[in-house]
Amino acid sequence: MGGVRLMQDKNITLPSEHISASQINTYLRCPAQYFFRYVRGIKIPPSSALTRGKCVHAGVEHNYRQKIESRQDVSVNEVTEYVAAEFEALQDETQFEPDEVPGQVKDVTVTLAKAYHVELAPKIQPILVEQEILLPIEPYGILLKGYVDLVDDKLWVRDTKTSMRSPNADEINKSLQLSAYAYSLQKITGEMPKGVALDYVVATKVPKVVVLEGTRTEQQVNRFVNTAARVGRAISEGCFYPSEHNFLCSPEKCGYWELCHKEF
Repeated sequence: MGGVRLMQDKNITLPSEHISASQINTYLRCPAQYFFRYVRGIKIPPSSALTRGKCVHAGVEHNYRQKIESRQDVSVNEVTEYVAAEFEALQDETQFEPDEVPGQVKDVTVTLAKAYHVELAPKIQPILVEQEILLPIEPYGILLKGYVDLVDDKLWVRDTKTSMRSPNADEINKSLQLSAYAYSLQKITGEMPKGVALDYVVATKVPKVVVLEGTRTEQQVNRFVNTAARVGRAISEGCFYPSEHNFLCSPEKCGYWELCHKEF
């Protein structure tokens, strides 16, 4: 592999003794945000968008876990009731916007789960669902921890997303999460995935499912490995700073904004 190389280093130390795709994405978005979340351990209430996505994801998982053996989807009513119960359980800890009505957000969430279940679930036969992984990122001595969302019987790695607008087609190529999944699948099975997919459920007036499909090459997986190692090295050396040019750096979009402006 050409390009800049990071030397093997067994002395990289991390706050949680491992790294994950979510941690890497957080650091790349804003190192200061990583510091508050993973070094200080300060959690902020999830937004309605995060709760919506988590609930739809829970419905997908509920169906696919049993489908590995049954090879049949549960009923639409079972999924929507499950998602509604998940939303109610998370509602009190969710930070809604002043103009949001929790009941309306719940209705949209259930509608999105229904759209996924009707349009996409019948086309997918899962073989792995929320597979926990704890794997070395070789040769750097870092552990990668996480959960591979979904692998289907065609050996495609899939990730479920919710959105208020249709995604850009390039999202499939930029997804670090899918590169992490591809690396994990290769380590677990010895094979690269046949393809990767982002399964979006979009909250348009009539909800729609948008599937972005792509591949992951050895070069892309190696790029993920090097990125993970470099981020791990920066964290280990205490390299934290605010990313003020990030469009998410604002009081409305970052729960750490006030604290960050006091300490950085």
